[in-house]
Amino acid sequence: MFEFKGIKNLTNYVIPFCNKYVVPYSSKYNIIIFSEFISILNKLENKSSLNKEEFIELIRIVYEWNKGGKGKQRKRTLNEVINVIRSKSSETKS
Repeated sequence: MFEFKGIKNLTNYVIPFCNKYVVPYSSKYNIIIFSEFISILNKLENKSSLNKEEFIELIRIVYEWNKGGKGKQRKRTLNEVINVIRSKSSETKS
């Protein structure tokens, strides 16, 4: 088992590996999810240009990936997470 920390490690090691060995053998749905994952990583790498609403949109995409998933359920609902983000950003403005 490997553990990767940080966006740079994901983009330098995991993405190229998946592109070479996993994507060619994946279903169309998984390829779409993987493409969205790469898009999110790219946006997070350029986080200086990411505003609150763009961040919320990224969270919406991630929550769509595993709506009623079979595995571990999310601790908070999408609306709870969005409310936390909006309340935190309004606190920093005050």
